[in-house]
Amino acid sequence: MKKKKHSLKNKRHSRRKKKHTLLKVFSIIFLLIIIAIASITYATYRNIESTFSMSYMNFPKTTHVDLKKSKPFTTLIIATGKNNSKNIAYASVLASTNATTNQTTFMNFPVFAVMPNQKTITNVYDTSGNNGVLQLVKELLNISVNKVVQIDVNKMGSLVQATGGITMQNPKTFNANGYSFKQGNLNLQTSEQAQAYMTQIDDSDLDASITRIQNVSMELYGNIQKIAHTKKIQSFNYYRDILYAFSNTVRTNVNFDDAKTIGMNYNKALSNTSKLNLHTTDENGAKMVSQTELDSVKALFEKTLK
Repeated sequence: MKKKKHSLKNKRHSRRKKKHTLLKVFSIIFLLIIIAIASITYATYRNIESTFSMSYMNFPKTTHVDLKKSKPFTTLIIATGKNNSKNIAYASVLASTNATTNQTTFMNFPVFAVMPNQKTITNVYDTSGNNGVLQLVKELLNISVNKVVQIDVNKMGSLVQATGGITMQNPKTFNANGYSFKQGNLNLQTSEQAQAYMTQIDDSDLDASITRIQNVSMELYGNIQKIAHTKKIQSFNYYRDILYAFSNTVRTNVNFDDAKTIGMNYNKALSNTSKLNLHTTDENGAKMVSQTELDSVKALFEKTLK
């Protein structure tokens, strides 16, 4: 009996750790924005401005917030990609950024879990795209969403290459898209290598593919942290490549003026992060988020905006 309890405890710990890892990944986008602003020192104003112009996408269901007055704001971050010729939402996070408390809080929505309204993030994204996910989150939390960031997993390899490549541990040998990935220490240098590594091999490989995406994201997060804190000035081409990869990978309604204001007014808040998870229960083989769990986490999230 004790063995069973210990095993269950380990499994729960593993699930919590994986969720926390995923949440940390999404602070990448905020660091990228800061890097882009900092890069004004090293590149031309026009190049930075054009980066945000190329990345800009209007999301009509969002609510305006006065960033120049350092008001708290929310950002919906959606990681999406094409998987076996089908568009899929890999992850969805709502972030609150508060300049008064100097805190950014990430609330994770398990995308495959059934919400209290009997909908899942994955199904809503499949039928209604980003705007459908945005509307679902607003309905579930009864809260305004100010900014949206979509990260295209299928183009994330360009960021890996632009930031100098990554080194990581690969748990299992496999082949994908003409590349052989051996078990053990693995170095991914090019965009093509990184994308091949994150590819879903077959129908039984979805969970492993998502784990690989998370692991690549974590290593990429480490690269960007180093860039954000380095005092050494790199070449113009180096920053240009990062900005190009940013515009290729990200779609957002954060415009150039917003990015400048966020970089100046919310810098400390973006550096201090915390996490909230919606926990699921198993019901007839399906992952469910109860109304009680949603209400509890919602109350905690609302406090981060005060």
